[in-house]
Amino acid sequence: MTSPNVSACSPRLAIACQGGGSHTAFTGGVLAYLFLSFEHFERKGEGGRWFDLLGLSGTSGGALTAAMAWSAAPDGSWAEGARRVLHYWNRNKAGLDPRGKPPQWWPEYFSNAAGHWLMSWQDVLPAAWQDVLPAMSFAPMATVSAMIQARMKADMRAVVGLAEDAERFFGRPGMDFFAGAVDVVNPEDEPQSAFRTFPERPEEGVRLDELLASACIPEVFVARPLSVELRDGSGRSEERFFWDGLYSQNPPINDFFIDRQRDRKPDLLWVVQINPNRYEGSACGPRTPDEQADRRNELAGNLSLGQELRAIDVVNKIAFELAELPAIAGPLADYKAVTVCFVRLAARDDGPLARYRLDYASKLDRDPAFIDALMAEGIAAAYAAAVDHRLVRPHECMNQVCAPSYPNPAWPAPADLEALVGDAALARQWRRLAAAGKVPD
Repeated sequence: MTSPNVSACSPRLAIACQGGGSHTAFTGGVLAYLFLSFEHFERKGEGGRWFDLLGLSGTSGGALTAAMAWSAAPDGSWAEGARRVLHYWNRNKAGLDPRGKPPQWWPEYFSNAAGHWLMSWQDVLPAAWQDVLPAMSFAPMATVSAMIQARMKADMRAVVGLAEDAERFFGRPGMDFFAGAVDVVNPEDEPQSAFRTFPERPEEGVRLDELLASACIPEVFVARPLSVELRDGSGRSEERFFWDGLYSQNPPINDFFIDRQRDRKPDLLWVVQINPNRYEGSACGPRTPDEQADRRNELAGNLSLGQELRAIDVVNKIAFELAELPAIAGPLADYKAVTVCFVRLAARDDGPLARYRLDYASKLDRDPAFIDALMAEGIAAAYAAAVDHRLVRPHECMNQVCAPSYPNPAWPAPADLEALVGDAALARQWRRLAAAGKVPD
């Protein structure tokens, strides 16, 4: 017998991934664990029993990571999605190994280290300089921007298995994908017209340029030009310039619900959250320019998420009250409650990220050890949330009365998933990451 607030149905699931530069390697660990777990359930004959994944969304690094998991696999396996996520983040590391890299990328380990140091210069400069130098800024260089984005395209093509000149790829059949970006010029001159989600034409797959638009951090990249269809119904296209989706939806959530029939809306939403809600510094708040920049970035990263979760709470209350009425038809019948759950990035004192400072500068750090630590923490955080029933019960920040809970499967421990990874080198890496991020029983 189930309680009134527990559903025995297999919930339709959506996964939304926040952006956050290199910190989204954490998302890589989360998605790799979840997809290998889905493979585990599939091989046990429980595929579709616990969750029906309708789609993924993401912004910036979250969009790139989610897109790798979402991309269509030849064998259709969940394990291939996990492998692609791990491959992508391994390629994204600024390592010393020159194999598989063009000559211009051989010294990237040292340029990454130098860049990280420059981003955190305020920590080492005398206090007298800190009031003077924050006003200094350096515009991104078009040539460097183009070179890095060409590298990002090459990495995506290699991971998904595309030809060298391919400009788009398809996702898993019947599964949605949304990447957030913002039209930085916004010539339409309306508040909502700047906010875009891609792919523009889902039936044609997602363009690599659309993913790069979502990841166009203005401090690093020149605004990304992209030809998009005008919204005036004329069918004409026009070149627009895009910035990182941090400034629009981080991550896209509304797209899973707006103008959709009930059976295409998720019942369960997992949010992979990168930016902390609480300030971890002094009790009086950030004071130095460096601390203020970090906190502004965190707050901006959570702004749209907070607004979209508030909207979900309102709709949940409406759906809860409508359920008390006699049978209804028409648009009101499409209202439904959604259960929101989180997997959140946090540096545990005894975890793999304990020795790192998760500030804004580190969001641009691609040091191999740091990327591995983030992925290890992502695996551990996803497993901890799963076994604690935090992926099937409404989070305490939401109205828990209005949203149902769902049965929780017997989630596999990360170490038990090694055999499903398949690739020998990735399996060895998985073993190391699972051990490094182990959550105490």
